[in-house]
Amino acid sequence: MKYELWKSGNSYSFFPENDTTLRGLLDADAKRLTVIEAETWEDAQRLKHEFLGWEPYKPMESER
Repeated sequence: MKYELWKSGNSYSFFPENDTTLRGLLDADAKRLTVIEAETWEDAQRLKHEFLGWEPYKPMESER
């Protein structure tokens, strides 16, 4: 599955590429930073953190 990473001001939005509802909620100034392809949400989050240079992704206990 593909996921899109968007940035508007200081906030990020990350969601499946085919989710037009969430894309429609983005601010007018939002810019797509990248598209990430991953098999699972956890893998997509891991790749997003790597792309942004953040510390490694740690899933919440309920996601395991």
